[in-house]
Amino acid sequence: MYHVFLLDNLLVYIKPARIAQKNYAWGKLYLESFRTSEIVMNQEELGDDKYYLIDFLHLASKIDLYSLATAIRPLVGAAFEFQEDVFVTCMVSSWDGHEVTIAHPVHAALPGHEAGGQLTEDNASTYITLALKRPLDTDCNLGMCQQNSAALVATTLANAFDTEVLHSKTWDIDLAKTTLWNRRYTSDVALVDYPHPVIFSSGWKRQVFVTTIDSLRPKYEGPLDFLFVVHPRTAIEDWRQLFPILRGLRASFAGFFPPTSSIVLSPIEVPVGDRLLRGELVTIPHGPVEMLDRLPEARDAVVQILDYAKYRETKMVGLGALIPSLTRHGRFLRQTKPDVSITTGHGFTALTIARMVEEIEQEIGSDGVVAVIGAAGSTGRAALRCMFRRSPTRKILAVDLSLQLDKIPQIPGWNPKVHKLTSLKHEIKEATIVVCVTNAIGSILQPEDFGPNTVVLDDAQPENVDQSVLVARPDIRIIKCLARIPGLSCPFEMGLFAPQNRDQEVTFTCLAEAVLLAAEHYPCSYIVGDPTDEQFDYLEKVAVRHSVTPARFFSFPSLGAVDLRVHGQEN
Repeated sequence: MYHVFLLDNLLVYIKPARIAQKNYAWGKLYLESFRTSEIVMNQEELGDDKYYLIDFLHLASKIDLYSLATAIRPLVGAAFEFQEDVFVTCMVSSWDGHEVTIAHPVHAALPGHEAGGQLTEDNASTYITLALKRPLDTDCNLGMCQQNSAALVATTLANAFDTEVLHSKTWDIDLAKTTLWNRRYTSDVALVDYPHPVIFSSGWKRQVFVTTIDSLRPKYEGPLDFLFVVHPRTAIEDWRQLFPILRGLRASFAGFFPPTSSIVLSPIEVPVGDRLLRGELVTIPHGPVEMLDRLPEARDAVVQILDYAKYRETKMVGLGALIPSLTRHGRFLRQTKPDVSITTGHGFTALTIARMVEEIEQEIGSDGVVAVIGAAGSTGRAALRCMFRRSPTRKILAVDLSLQLDKIPQIPGWNPKVHKLTSLKHEIKEATIVVCVTNAIGSILQPEDFGPNTVVLDDAQPENVDQSVLVARPDIRIIKCLARIPGLSCPFEMGLFAPQNRDQEVTFTCLAEAVLLAAEHYPCSYIVGDPTDEQFDYLEKVAVRHSVTPARFFSFPSLGAVDLRVHGQEN
């Protein structure tokens, strides 16, 4: 019986009994180049602790770590040491810029990645990674050397432990590319599956990374019509959520991702006539609290996304959630990257709020007061302006901090005879409809703050009213300010729906604004700072042209669509 694998693009056949002997002629040649670094750099050139190249191996069986380390010790340049943290128990061998890790993940496969039957990178029991922590030297071809080493390790372990071994990927971090191998090794036939390798983009420089979840990873690499920039609801503490291939690496590996880097979460596609608009959903790594604590790094992450947008020849970049506030409503970005077109989303969001208030009134009546929480903010001012234009005599309660109230009467259409200012929370109880548009980083309203049978239109991200309010106040209905885009496709679920009630065409209004502008080939930045009446009129016109409308009455993900005429548990 012979084992077969690649060596410098040549198929090599060797007997299993001699597979780990480092004095075997060709084996010694490349094992020694893998185990030493004298031919490429001295210790001073090793630099920082960055990873440059990683090969991923996966075992079907959960085999004792010490036994695995003993089996491949002749193939590495230093003894293995035991380590453990909250994610893995592992054995690690490090020498001269090389690192080999054998790991058992502490936690089971992440939800959605427990693929049964066939061994995959997501459901393996044992993970082995071969990493280079220094730039590749093309003259000595360390990359090819590492691929050969991965093949030798896989063959050794498959033969020694009678288990299947998968060599799934090579991740070249500096070149931002991934090679998908999916080579499978068993003890009876060394290499049983040898598919043609597939190379795809895994990001851009060290600034933007692409999720390794294959169902989410964008397959299109050409110019983009739009990008939509968001942030997570909480800080990304475990990057394995977006990079499940990292299950076999220690917690310290998260330091590999710079705090100014970002992640492509998913493609977004929208059919427009005979065209297909192509976009991507990109997130910075900082949650709302962390953005305040690390403001310069969070802003730098957004700036680097604009660099990526320019590289992808993107026509329009939309800013979602708290990204407009982070960037001074886009002014910081327009000053920093004037050649990249951006829009804050406030225009179409304000239009949608005004229309949804009217639709709510059609369901519950229009005699009550509409309270706007965060009325002095950018979205609040824009929403009031739209409401004043559509219904000048509607009773409005504008709520904000006392230091901000003087901004509100300056909004065109303000009428003190029917419009009222307050900074007092208890006055919100007067309202039958409460619109939330603050940039607070969490829930700010409690069950006792509302009057009976109130309808809350919560546009804030994160939400200003927590779902727990409905437990204490079942008479209240809470709905989101969302848009419907015909034909929208985005495989990443943005936290709007549960799997059983997802509506693919319903999404954030700020994304809808970016899509509309991309559909119209708008040539420059659109809404930066406060929207104008002309911008509102233009967005209304193109929304009609492309049939983009408010999405009617969706609540929290577990609740889905709600009927405003029905109260409490019946809903």
